[in-house]
Amino acid sequence: MNSKIKLALKILLVSALLYLLAKKCNLSVEQTGRAITNWQYSVPGACVFILTSFLGVIRWQILLKAHDIKLPFWRTFQLTYIGVFFNIALPGAVSGDLIKAFYVGKESEGRKTKAFGSILFDRVAGLSALVVLSASAFVIAMAGGSDSGVLRALQMIITLAAAVVFVFYGYLFLVKEHHDPVLRILKTIKAKFKKLGFISDVYEALRHYHSHRLAVLQVLALSLVIHLAIGWGSLEFARALGDTQLSLVSLYVVVPLGLLAIAVPVLPGGIGTGHAAFAWLFTLLGSQSGANIFTIYVLTQMIVSGFGGLIYLRFRASEPVPTVVATA
Repeated sequence: MNSKIKLALKILLVSALLYLLAKKCNLSVEQTGRAITNWQYSVPGACVFILTSFLGVIRWQILLKAHDIKLPFWRTFQLTYIGVFFNIALPGAVSGDLIKAFYVGKESEGRKTKAFGSILFDRVAGLSALVVLSASAFVIAMAGGSDSGVLRALQMIITLAAAVVFVFYGYLFLVKEHHDPVLRILKTIKAKFKKLGFISDVYEALRHYHSHRLAVLQVLALSLVIHLAIGWGSLEFARALGDTQLSLVSLYVVVPLGLLAIAVPVLPGGIGTGHAAFAWLFTLLGSQSGANIFTIYVLTQMIVSGFGGLIYLRFRASEPVPTVVATA
């Protein structure tokens, strides 16, 4: 009953956000429909977004190999797209990750925690790349003499996020396991409270990448390529909407921040909250296209999700169906 009430409240919140955006003319089904039929911009933009999901397969494969989990590339491909499908099909931000962890755990007996650690680090790397890209674009935009008033509205957010990323990787690379106070605390908790032991195990799975710095750098570089592509795809969507005054550098500042805002979506795909975040961020650039750009982004994600659903239908014929409780 509580989960149903929470879901109803989330739907109510998202409905209110979409209604307000439509009232302010930030969100228009008609404009989005016209943009989609503007093929010379919408198709290249959508293709780039779809390509990034394939690059995500390669990124996760690198992280799995660092844990000595030798999953065939085709299997990694299947599980990645099945995860995308469940991220859209089920409420919660990590539903697809739990599905991936379930299947990888079955194929790598005794390494379930390591498998989940690779999935978690995959998320961390993606978010880190968003921050690095936004911060770098911010510096370039300021050096280029862009409107400092607009950019200063984001300066504190970008600086804080960049500091968190810097501290995280500095700690990961420089602090050795036997000197790690966090690990000692978690092991103490594990000894006293067995049910909380998984936290220590997952943390150790993340710490494992301390010894695989090349893999981490490869994953971060690949994540940057993914988000560079997403920024360019967003520019194509803006052009499809007739918004031609936006620069690519400015999009590299705001689009990563918009995607950070939906890292833990209220509803699948970040619907509602993502629309509000993109609408506000693009307004800082003098554009009313943010919410409509995010709508096209969600539709593209649904295409990828549909492909993942088809893979899952074939996959489940020979595999057990996992029981996963959707998380908020």
